[in-house]
Amino acid sequence: MKPRVIDLFAGCGGFSHGFQKAGFEILGFVENWPPAVTTFLKNHPETVHLGEDITQIPDETFQKYRDKVEIIVGGPPCQGFSYCGKRDTNDKRNQLYKEYLRAIKLIQPEMAIMENVTGILTMKDSDNEKVINKIINNFIKLGYFVSYKVLKTSDYGIAQNRVRLILIAKKINLFPEPKKDKKGVIEAISNIKSDCNAHVYFNPKKKTLEKIRKLKQGERISKNYNFSRQRLFANKPSKTIPTKAIYIHPYEDRFLTPRELARLQSFPDDFHFTGSKTNVVKQIGNAVPPLLSYTIAEKIKEDLKNV
Repeated sequence: MKPRVIDLFAGCGGFSHGFQKAGFEILGFVENWPPAVTTFLKNHPETVHLGEDITQIPDETFQKYRDKVEIIVGGPPCQGFSYCGKRDTNDKRNQLYKEYLRAIKLIQPEMAIMENVTGILTMKDSDNEKVINKIINNFIKLGYFVSYKVLKTSDYGIAQNRVRLILIAKKINLFPEPKKDKKGVIEAISNIKSDCNAHVYFNPKKKTLEKIRKLKQGERISKNYNFSRQRLFANKPSKTIPTKAIYIHPYEDRFLTPRELARLQSFPDDFHFTGSKTNVVKQIGNAVPPLLSYTIAEKIKEDLKNV
């Protein structure tokens, strides 16, 4: 099956025509100037005209193409960014890139390609922030890796020194899918052997121990601090493991051992920690959970196989 494309701010169809010649299928386009629409349909009669004014196209129109389109191309109006124009920050055309991003968000293509004048690189919005930075940041929030480059058409076999910015955004599929079942504290820390490295108990003061005995799961000794010596829920994930031993066992009246904290960080029991109890806990709290690292590495390895 041919990779499928939707062309936004399509004009007469130059972007689409190049992609079609390269073996892509043009499913739909958006354009509001009647002469350009007529030309586009004349050359791409099978393509659906999704609408004229992109701001009036409902979300539902774009959403129906989700999982059906691999690429979105287009060049939001450039007149407001051009060095040949007034470069007015209040020019409404300068905001139409947001509609391009709306379509990206609703369709979620694997890739998006945007063309514009180089003036967009220095153009600032009414809030004094660069428009190009807003575009890139929004792509990143939507889960895309972004790269751009200024290209001169004469470098590519075209008898014209037309200079344009080409921005390419690729969907990042490197992050692993979350698991549906959440592991609880007791499941994670049970069955630790007594001679396991760093499975050593802390000796709290008598006054502190008395306070611990009164705590129910989820309660903490002091309400002044978010992490202040809290008794963990047995069947829920713990809060973030900090660099201090402040969590209390769900059932037993004691602080968790460094090894139990390591278990909550997904360290295997054969991972050997060195140093004092305090230093070991700090090492654990500062670490990236190994299971998270493993899961990401597996996903990247899977992605590399498809390159």
